[in-house]
Amino acid sequence: MIKIFNKYLIKRSFYFSLAILFIFGILDSIFIFISELEKVSSDYSFFLILKYVVFSMPHNLLDFIQGACLLGVMLSLGMSHEEGNLNVLRSAGKSPFMMVLISSIGALILVLSILILDEIAFKKLYVNEEVERNILLNKEINNENEINWVKSGNSFLGFENIIDDKIFNVMFFKVEDKKIIYSVKTDVLTINKNEIIFDKNSIYKSFIDNFEKKDVEFFEIPIQSKITFNNIKHLGIIELNLYRQLFENSVVQRDALFKSHLDKSFYDKIFLPLSTLILILFFGSFIFTSLRDSTIGMRVVFAVVGAFIYQLIQDLTSGIFISFGLPVILGVILPSLVLLAASAVSYKKI
Repeated sequence: MIKIFNKYLIKRSFYFSLAILFIFGILDSIFIFISELEKVSSDYSFFLILKYVVFSMPHNLLDFIQGACLLGVMLSLGMSHEEGNLNVLRSAGKSPFMMVLISSIGALILVLSILILDEIAFKKLYVNEEVERNILLNKEINNENEINWVKSGNSFLGFENIIDDKIFNVMFFKVEDKKIIYSVKTDVLTINKNEIIFDKNSIYKSFIDNFEKKDVEFFEIPIQSKITFNNIKHLGIIELNLYRQLFENSVVQRDALFKSHLDKSFYDKIFLPLSTLILILFFGSFIFTSLRDSTIGMRVVFAVVGAFIYQLIQDLTSGIFISFGLPVILGVILPSLVLLAASAVSYKKI
């Protein structure tokens, strides 16, 4: 009988968390869709906007997974309490801590599933859609971003942004003997290892006679130029770890700051299951205390506000540790450690 109740709690928390996550994703997609409609044009049509929003949603779910899981478990525990299932488990010797821990298993399965799927497919899907969107909205992009310049050999490359293997709003200059041989301007080009490949719409301008147009040029783009602060949150765990290692031995202050932000994003994802579990354990204890006789609406508000405040505090502590050059990992896990200690005190009082 106890095993049946345990499975029931796990399944209920999983399905509740999944449903709430889907609702959060839909709401977020609606806001993004409304925002994108302002950019509608003959190239970037209504259906292309809809496609961008739909295929970007799975990756964006990571932003809401923690709050959805907390809310799902809180609702699951609250309904089980109203049905008397928790009283049955307590009569059978199950402690409140174990009941909350068992309920959290379903939510943790969802967190791990989303993390793995994002690493395998969701992130790539988002990047592809972002690339297509940026190509279609190149004029708007040109007005918003600044040009970054890098040098490789005798060549200079100016661009606004790099997403995956695509570079946007490109200006290329080939120089020999301190003289410009030719230039190329194009909306987008492709990177293939240490080569840049110009598309058929590239505009060439020659500064010498007997000009030989090239579709492919050797150009080694620095790793630092391939990622920006805005793109960090969209990198996968493997990519983040790779970039962290590249900046590991740099003594340049700018590189150290950039690595700190890479560390924050890396540890946020690595510790996401653990921080979600601690968050659930802390707020789950209220089901047996102050929220024991509360309404479902009250539990929903409490969980949503709790998840928001926790995320705010975590961002704040991470930012403080980055600003003072302290270990970022401590700034990421400090709120979880505080909640873990508070959870221990709370369960002792039940």
